[in-house]
Amino acid sequence: MLHIVIIDDDKASILVLIKLLKKLSSFEIHISGTALNLDDGVMLIKKAHPDIVFLDIQLAGRNGLEIFNEFTSPHFKIIICTAYQQYALDALNNATSGFLLKPVGLIELQETLQKISKELKHEQLQHILEEHCNFLYTPGIPSKNIFFDLEDGFIMLNTRNMEYCYAHNSYCGVVTYSGKKYIITKSLSELEDILPKNQFYRTHNSYLVNIYYIRKYVHSKESYVLMKSGIKIPVSVRITSDITEDIKNRLKQ
Repeated sequence: MLHIVIIDDDKASILVLIKLLKKLSSFEIHISGTALNLDDGVMLIKKAHPDIVFLDIQLAGRNGLEIFNEFTSPHFKIIICTAYQQYALDALNNATSGFLLKPVGLIELQETLQKISKELKHEQLQHILEEHCNFLYTPGIPSKNIFFDLEDGFIMLNTRNMEYCYAHNSYCGVVTYSGKKYIITKSLSELEDILPKNQFYRTHNSYLVNIYYIRKYVHSKESYVLMKSGIKIPVSVRITSDITEDIKNRLKQ
């Protein structure tokens, strides 16, 4: 199934695109949400973890391509959807996965989704291979198999492959370094209690990260840790002065 987010400041354009997507019966599509501005769109992406984002470029005085300031290495595919042909080069230069001119045609939309679906399947196979290789050959990262309850069963994950966890209503989500997402039937606090203390760190009320996947820490007005996947995880103000020493101490354990 393709999980899709739409960011466009024109409600009519959003409705037209949703109508077209529903006509594509050859794809399993779930609209994870829509946003009328870039800030809300970024928040929605962090919450929904979509496969594809349809993005308008002109967003109420903002350039939609500013999304790359927030996601330096997006874990999702971006399809630019605009009425302005002159933005095509900008879209290509920013490594987007598709470019559609408004009014969007059904055939062009279908061809674009077919192309991206093939890319996602290929990447999924690569992720599976990488995950197995990482499990077998990556030295130094703590490794512990844990069973997690899901709403429809359970799954066993190795802590070596878990990049970060996030609050999801009364449950929480677990994201592997390969981009796989699982919703488990525990709160983030409950999950924190069972994960290895020398491997996972609570950077924020809503996030728990595997310290071995932190690429860098940025202390600013809105501090964050940049993970190896490219996602920025916020750091609460209350721990900004302690995070460096806290992580160093955990690495020594």
